[in-house]
Amino acid sequence: MGIGFTTGAEAFARVVARVIGVGAALLGTTLTGAATLPQVGPVDADFAPVDQVAQDYLAQYNMPGVTVVVAYGERIIYAQGYGYADRASATPTSPWLEYRLASVSKALTATAVMKLYEQGKLQLDAPAWGYVSTFLGGEPKDARLKQVTVRQLLTHTWGLNRAVSSDPMGAWLTDAAGKVLTTCPDVLRQRLLTMTLDFAPGSRYAYNNTGFCWLGLIAETLDGRPLDKQLSAMLGPEPLSAGRVRIGETTPAAITGAEPTYHDWVGAPQVAPVPGVYPAPAPSLVPRPYGYFTPRGYGGSGGLVASAFTLTRWIQRLAGVREPALLSAATRATMFTEQTIPDGTRYEGLGITVQRYSAPYLSTDYSIGATGSIVGTRTAWIATPRRPGGPMLTVVALLNGSRTGSGSGTEDDVSAELLTPLVFAVDKVRGYTTKAEIAGDRLIAPGSPADVYYTDVLFDWGQRLYPGLFPTPQTTGVLLGYRYRYYPETNTYLGTKDGRIWLYQPSVSGAINDIASMVDYLPLALRDTDALKASAPRPPRR
Repeated sequence: MGIGFTTGAEAFARVVARVIGVGAALLGTTLTGAATLPQVGPVDADFAPVDQVAQDYLAQYNMPGVTVVVAYGERIIYAQGYGYADRASATPTSPWLEYRLASVSKALTATAVMKLYEQGKLQLDAPAWGYVSTFLGGEPKDARLKQVTVRQLLTHTWGLNRAVSSDPMGAWLTDAAGKVLTTCPDVLRQRLLTMTLDFAPGSRYAYNNTGFCWLGLIAETLDGRPLDKQLSAMLGPEPLSAGRVRIGETTPAAITGAEPTYHDWVGAPQVAPVPGVYPAPAPSLVPRPYGYFTPRGYGGSGGLVASAFTLTRWIQRLAGVREPALLSAATRATMFTEQTIPDGTRYEGLGITVQRYSAPYLSTDYSIGATGSIVGTRTAWIATPRRPGGPMLTVVALLNGSRTGSGSGTEDDVSAELLTPLVFAVDKVRGYTTKAEIAGDRLIAPGSPADVYYTDVLFDWGQRLYPGLFPTPQTTGVLLGYRYRYYPETNTYLGTKDGRIWLYQPSVSGAINDIASMVDYLPLALRDTDALKASAPRPPRR
């Protein structure tokens, strides 16, 4: 099993070609008779073309849910969840849920590496072995590995062809002593000390995950912090995003409500639980979308987790359209420069797919993007100018399902089938270039299933966090648009209305106090495993 990633010139050029000239036809086929899945946010008539594309995609391929975020320049102008975070319980999805990023992780890892380059802590054309030699603690079987440069790792030109040799990141492996290797660095150490390269470093391109695990280890070695901590610190809290990036977990029991449930593709030949890597030393049985993928084993190559909001803010600041930029203009230019290798020029920068436009577009115009694919997850994003010299349009789509899988006989191209139509759907939105940034309290439609469900999550979390203020038993109800719980012992009302949290204590004050937007606290509430277990109607994950 590997991680599917649109990284080569051929695949990405197909997408970009649609984006800059011929893609409008992709919007011509809609499923007029398809059922409409629930939407989390209020319906905005202007964004009806975007809603239609997302709904049609879910219906056509029987996918559980997708989160879509649209930004123009530095502003997030639309965010919507379609379908279900958990199909069995009809739990609605949402833009603040944290999804597995799959191979989109590589672009984030590359950013951390480029930050170290900017700080003078590494050189792009220096041997990568030297930065991690202490950790590796030995000499490679293939001496050419000591010649591999950081640049070659960033461009998938360092010598591993996974079609010939194994690309074991995420696999259940043991060392010579029988110790189970469950992390990206441990698997990498065994691999690098024993492998033989498939071609001379720098001679040609071959996509793989092992190289980006190596880059993640370099970043952790030189910075001194885990990769996800570095990335979170680089971004920091942002409006609409807590800015949290983390390494995911494998077993369903370890995953909190901060993530959706991951669903296998319909008709998958292996629907029974399959071996996973945790707990060691013997593999446990976990469902396919978990057992076939180990985030800690993939690390910076495919194991990162973040919300659609966090990913959007990261893209904006990587591209320099939102301050503070993650990288200086000079470093960004280096990262976004297409690399030339002996087997031809590829439309790729350093760790990220880049397409620069020729006339009629200005020479400074470019599109950047990435996709990721694992069992139970599809991820895709693109940032592209919609007119020469204009601000970038950024579209992010994160799915908690697989459309196809091994043996299905159908290629799954989320870029061509969903992302590109979404870009052209935004082009049909009236006045999208003048849209203001969305307000947090406009992210949940009043009275919707999402409003009911996430209100209960917040109430349960509040009760566990402040049992003295919100002691059970309590009564519930709806009055004057407020969804509330009343706690007789403290004569306190906790309520939600219009996307905001309200507190009313008649014995203290006659005022109903506006506490905050629901989405200000939902990410915290969903991360709390105990709160998740206490909140209904969430069933056990499957």
